[in-house]
Amino acid sequence: MIKISINGQEFDLPENWTEVDKKKLPELLRNVFVASESRIAYHNILRVVLGFEQKKWNRLMNQFFGRSSTARNMDASSTALADLLRVLSWMWKSDLTIAPFESFEVDGKDWLLFNDGFRSMSFGELTDAYIHAQAFIKQLIEGEERLNMLVATLCRPKRAGDFKNDPSWNGDDREDYNEHIAQLRSKQIEYAYFEQKVLVLVYFLGSVKNFFSYFDLFENDGTPPVPDEFPGQSMIKNQHLLSEKSIFGNMSHTKKANVHEVFQFLEEHHKDVKAEIERHKQANQN
Repeated sequence: MIKISINGQEFDLPENWTEVDKKKLPELLRNVFVASESRIAYHNILRVVLGFEQKKWNRLMNQFFGRSSTARNMDASSTALADLLRVLSWMWKSDLTIAPFESFEVDGKDWLLFNDGFRSMSFGELTDAYIHAQAFIKQLIEGEERLNMLVATLCRPKRAGDFKNDPSWNGDDREDYNEHIAQLRSKQIEYAYFEQKVLVLVYFLGSVKNFFSYFDLFENDGTPPVPDEFPGQSMIKNQHLLSEKSIFGNMSHTKKANVHEVFQFLEEHHKDVKAEIERHKQANQN
C-alpha cells in the first residue's frame, strides 16, 4: 500500500488488485474494464479507491475546482489528481492476459487455471464464466457468490489417467466443464482464497477483452453492438441459434464446441449478414 494525505486525512492506495478492499472491487472493476475510458471513469476510480461517497466527492471536487477556487489552486488540484492517477495506472496500463499462476490448492487438490488465449476452452464454459464475471461486477447478487462461481467454472482439478494419449483429448488438462459440479465446488472457496479469486477474475477479464478484439462481433470495449439486457444475453442467444441450425450439433454439442471455432463461424456469419444488408441497400437505391 502507498500512503497519501489529502486535506490532512490519510489514505492507502493499493499497488495491485489483491490489495483492493473487497467491497470496492466490483465498482473499480466496472470502471476499469467495462466503462468507456473518460474523465468520469477516472474520477470514479479515484473516488472509489479513496472511499468517498458520490455526494462527498462532489463537495470535494467543488472545493478544488468550484467558482471560489483560484486558477492557481485549480492547476495545483489538477496536478494532484493526475499524480494520484499515475500511482493507480497499473489498473489499466495493460490487461492481464498471462496466467498469474498455474494452479492453487483447495482441500488438498490442485485447481488448474485455463490456458492463455482460451486455447482449449468450450463455448459453454466461456459463456457461463462471462455471465458470472459481469454479474459479480454489477453485483446482481450482493457479495462474492458470482465470483466464487466464476473461479469454480474456470479452475478445475486435473484430468485423471493417461489423458494425453487419449485420441479424444481436447488439449485441456482440466476436467471437462460441468456447471452443476462448478456450483458445488464454489462452496469450497466461499470464505477463503480471496487473492487467487481476484487474480482469476482480472486474468479472465483481460483475456476475454483480448479474445473479443480478434473478432468482428463486438465494439472496441468488448461489448455487443446492441447492449445486453442481462449479462451474456447475446452469447446465450447464439447458443440457441447455432443448436437450432445444428452447426455444431445440438445444444450440448454447441456448448462443448471450442470457442475459437464457434467465434470464427459467428464472425463469418456476421460478415455475410452485413454484406446481404449492404446488397439490399444498393438494390433499393438503384
